[in-house]
Amino acid sequence: MLKMSRRTGVIAFSLYLGTVLALMFRPGAYPPHFEGIDYVKIARGNYTQMETFYAGRVLHPLVVRAVAAAAHVPIDWRAFLWVAMASLVVLFGLLGTYFALETPAEAWLCVPLLATATVIEQYRDYYWHDLFYAMLCAAFFLTLRWNRWASLPILFLLYVTRESTLVLAVVVVVAAALWRQWAFSGAALAVGVAGAKITGALVARAQPSHHGISMLMLDALKIPYNFALNICGLEFWVNTDASTIGDAPKWIVDLPPWLHLGEIHQVGYCGFFWQRPAETAVLIASAFGILPLLVIMAILRKRGAPPLGKFHLRVAFAYGLLMFALTPLVGTVPARYVLYAWPLFWIFATALIHPVMRDTRTRVEFVGLCVLAAWVPAIVRVFSGPPNFEPDYFVDLSSAGLIASLAILAAIYVCGYVLLRTSFARSGESHRAVSHGATLAL
Repeated sequence: MLKMSRRTGVIAFSLYLGTVLALMFRPGAYPPHFEGIDYVKIARGNYTQMETFYAGRVLHPLVVRAVAAAAHVPIDWRAFLWVAMASLVVLFGLLGTYFALETPAEAWLCVPLLATATVIEQYRDYYWHDLFYAMLCAAFFLTLRWNRWASLPILFLLYVTRESTLVLAVVVVVAAALWRQWAFSGAALAVGVAGAKITGALVARAQPSHHGISMLMLDALKIPYNFALNICGLEFWVNTDASTIGDAPKWIVDLPPWLHLGEIHQVGYCGFFWQRPAETAVLIASAFGILPLLVIMAILRKRGAPPLGKFHLRVAFAYGLLMFALTPLVGTVPARYVLYAWPLFWIFATALIHPVMRDTRTRVEFVGLCVLAAWVPAIVRVFSGPPNFEPDYFVDLSSAGLIASLAILAAIYVCGYVLLRTSFARSGESHRAVSHGATLAL
């Protein structure tokens, strides 16, 4: 009875926190921008002049359409905002439920880890589906923990929300095959194929890419381009994106005729911008607090093996790690994509907190450092600028703000390292003592 009451309290706390954040950071009205324009078209049933890249992402706009119809309002910013508010609260509720079931003793400590600036950024971009996807993904992992077969319909819904669900589908198929669960692996593969077929049919109805190349080729070219930009700080230019690349090229070369890249005929170089890799570093170090440090230290010290004994934890680890690695590679705005890596930290890393940190005080200190690190860019931006207009990202800092954020985050990570090093040493001693006691008992 006490355990049930404690679980109910954790779930209520998570819903309360999600509601408070939704009201506290409630964005105002603004017109759709970039791909948000296409999502509004989908919601209104208009596939004319639809960009190929976004045409298969239909579930979120269709939910917005249903909400607008139920509320008897036009399909405008209000319906998109309502769906975003519901997604935020439900996301917190689902993960709060997961924490209550998985770690009932210290579940209340895991809930504040969700209150990050990264989540708020996706909430404010309410025309886009990223927060809605995170909510569905939370439902998938919660269901996967309970019943693997029941999670497959949610996997399909994720696929028609965003095509990058291919990564999750592949992880599920491979993980199930490694566990010799051939029937489930085959079923997950069938769901993935069905999702790909449906999104492919939707994409075929849209306008071809303005680059004049296939989606597969476009995705392949994006990786080196974004690696150069977000990791190396080198910005390149192509003629098909001349209107969206803000910096003028220093030089331009014509591509040879034998290199068939659709409408891409010219490539240029805009220069080196140190701010881009600095923004990536700030994002990676702050998006989930210092949970990346816990994951790295657990893997290096071989403390990550016990949590991988559960199937859903293996999927969360592999999928989250892949998405975290892809964050700076899949787009020019990594701050948008980092949230897709949340299973690595809010499912796998939270499973490490209890075995690594033996006392409540250490766990509270660790969670406090996580929350502080997660809000460093937002706090620095308040004082250093530029002004925070909606929808914008907190890591879009001034040069001084980037340097200050990196310095503050470095100090927080040093404190976190000292805390975790002591915790790992104590947990190692405890593990050896238990093993020695077991040996003597035998």
